[in-house]
Amino acid sequence: MSREKDLAKNTAILSFGKICTQCISFLMLPLYTAVLDTTEYGTFDLLVTYGTLLLPLVNWQFDQGIFRFMLDCRGNKEEQTKLFSSVFAANILQSAVYAVLLVAVINIFSINNGYFLLAYVILHVFTALLLQFARGLGKNGIYAVASFISASGTVLFNVITLVILKMGLQGLFTATLAALVLTVLYLCFAIKPWNYFKISYATRKTFSAVCRYSLPLIPNNLAWWVVNVSDRTIVSYVLGVGINGIYTVANKFSNVFIQFYNIFNLSWTESVSLHFQDEDRDEFLSEMITTMYKLFSSACLGIVACMPFIFPIMINERYADAYPQVIILMYAMLLRVIVGLYSCVYIAEKDSKKVAYTSAASAVINIVVHVLLINRIGLYAASISTLVAFGVMAVIRYIDINKNVLSMKISKGALISSLLLACVLAVTYYINQTATNVIMLLVVCMYALAMNWGFAKSAVKMGMDYINKIKK
Repeated sequence: MSREKDLAKNTAILSFGKICTQCISFLMLPLYTAVLDTTEYGTFDLLVTYGTLLLPLVNWQFDQGIFRFMLDCRGNKEEQTKLFSSVFAANILQSAVYAVLLVAVINIFSINNGYFLLAYVILHVFTALLLQFARGLGKNGIYAVASFISASGTVLFNVITLVILKMGLQGLFTATLAALVLTVLYLCFAIKPWNYFKISYATRKTFSAVCRYSLPLIPNNLAWWVVNVSDRTIVSYVLGVGINGIYTVANKFSNVFIQFYNIFNLSWTESVSLHFQDEDRDEFLSEMITTMYKLFSSACLGIVACMPFIFPIMINERYADAYPQVIILMYAMLLRVIVGLYSCVYIAEKDSKKVAYTSAASAVINIVVHVLLINRIGLYAASISTLVAFGVMAVIRYIDINKNVLSMKISKGALISSLLLACVLAVTYYINQTATNVIMLLVVCMYALAMNWGFAKSAVKMGMDYINKIKK
């Protein structure tokens, strides 16, 4: 039970920052869609997308490496200093090289808004490093607060630059960078990284060990980029930047959902790695993956059932064409949840090459499906290719892990029941009549309650036990 309690405790702590982050960001949608036209919003999203692509090429995924290796040396200040010193020194050098190269490219090709891309990536290099270092130290509270500061800072600065100063697209750039600077300052104050940095402790042996783990994650991250956001590049090129703005809004709802999973995934990854050698590993992981699938499939279906009522309120009518895409992207993200639940096994084994291979296969499928369909079905090609890509990735990882590593299976009853309800819900979603929408919302609520009743009782009991412990 201690494993479940540790998982629940870490998830609860991390949820504070992440849930606040997503709620605040989500509530800003009416402002963005009212103040910005589709082209401005699409341009900003495209630049952030390119920043996401460049980040792993600049920092070589060392932030992920430092977190995984920190789990093996908790309580060992000397090893922690070796790790941080080696990675931090490498990140400084990488950022300097990136700055020189990008400035040259900006000047040669006269790239618009190139300096935003320069600052955005470098700030993310050090934000990611400090966030993962905090997690590695076991200071999840700092991680959560930093996430909250990042989101609330973005909102505050956006209100100032978009509403008060009316800076438009440049306001979005300014607000985003200012929030990142604020987050880095907080992390430096909270962690005091200078206590873990000694240049003499930066060793080739430590650097090589982190490299062996982190470098295979670069193609994996690039593959994720292809699956997640290459759609936007293709849409912008074929259908126009304005249509990309519509697709970006459609993604906002599924992004909120997947970010809730990412909260859990932070503590799930840690828990699987720490308990991977336990004797009852297979039973524990199968029980947990089934419980989490029930929870997230219910959440996914719940969001879709609420969409006919929420979408007209949240989104300006200029973005109405985003509505048909939302359900497809929501189902794609549910498949991504399954992918993530299984991916933690590779992380626990430090088998980052397997992560890269399976992701690359899905990335290729995503591009092929998208290119083949976009001239035939338009924007639907983007969402359908994402759904297919994550579906293939989920099947590949399920087969590989259960064949070569362990027995980790989701209950067939949970899978079949959620699939049937998803199909019925899809029909009523596109019919979009008030009476059927209300009925389906009630059905989904009853389904969610029935599927998660045991989990809810356990969560309440755990919470009451914790309250009683505090009182004593």
